[in-house]
Amino acid sequence: MAGQKLAIAVCGLHLTGQPLNSQLTALKSTLVRTCQSAPEYRLYAFTDASGKTKPGMVALPPGSSGGAAVHLEVWEMPLENFGSFMVQVPPPLGIGTVKLDDGSSVKGFICEGWVADACAAGASNIEDITHLGSWLAYLERQQQRQQ
Repeated sequence: MAGQKLAIAVCGLHLTGQPLNSQLTALKSTLVRTCQSAPEYRLYAFTDASGKTKPGMVALPPGSSGGAAVHLEVWEMPLENFGSFMVQVPPPLGIGTVKLDDGSSVKGFICEGWVADACAAGASNIEDITHLGSWLAYLERQQQRQQ
């Protein structure tokens, strides 16, 4: 296990320059590349019980339409640090398999499907931001709205 690394795709608060990026760097993770997911995902902004807004990327069922590519960063983390990272990931987020636009797959942030269901049902604390293509574009839009 020593010396082995795990590739992890991030799409939100763990991106370079974002508030939780330090969780990756503190665990000796290194940025490998930026890329897009396969066009099989929906991206949501949701406000949790603490009042914090977070992104959640939900995979669509196989063969579904309406998905889009989402901006990602792929980081490499020493495998022995993965458990320490996982305990910091709160629901409805988790780590699962994320398909990339080049056809490969890595581990990465995913979100429980009920977030998409709640958004479709009109939940006021969840917004579908798939059309923006990235969490960073959402943050930029929010900043422009505040000016």
